[in-house]
Amino acid sequence: MRAARLITLLATTTGLAVLLAGTFLPWFHSGNVQRHSYQAAGLAGRLSLLHNGFAAAMLRGWIAVPLLAALCAGLLVLGFRRTGATLTTLFAISVGTIALLALVQSGGGLVGITATGPATTLAGAVVALAGALGGLVAGPRRTRKPVYSRRGGRP
Repeated sequence: MRAARLITLLATTTGLAVLLAGTFLPWFHSGNVQRHSYQAAGLAGRLSLLHNGFAAAMLRGWIAVPLLAALCAGLLVLGFRRTGATLTTLFAISVGTIALLALVQSGGGLVGITATGPATTLAGAVVALAGALGGLVAGPRRTRKPVYSRRGGRP
């Protein structure tokens, strides 16, 4: 069981690192200018391009992606396996969904979405999700000892 936990820890932290690296790769282009996801989120927020409240909130919260990735990895490394795996699962699904939506919308043209960043982020999210779910499944089962009556006999 110990080897399984180590493998899932390595898979999850590697996936989180790739996910994080993908957010710093080019996501958007305008002419010859490439922008990573944080620059694009800041630009969209300053220009008020989104009129949907949920999308605007997600855009403002995008800056917290590195902090959340570090929190997930820290919890896993410090031994809070189930809490870290659960948080990593939710985090990977959220960021992976955004990356998938951006990847589906990618295309050529003068202004558009570059596939490099979203594809790398999505790949990292998939690996992190697989590692986190594997960590939840591969963990040892805690069994309780049977409860005997106070008189010493079996129930």
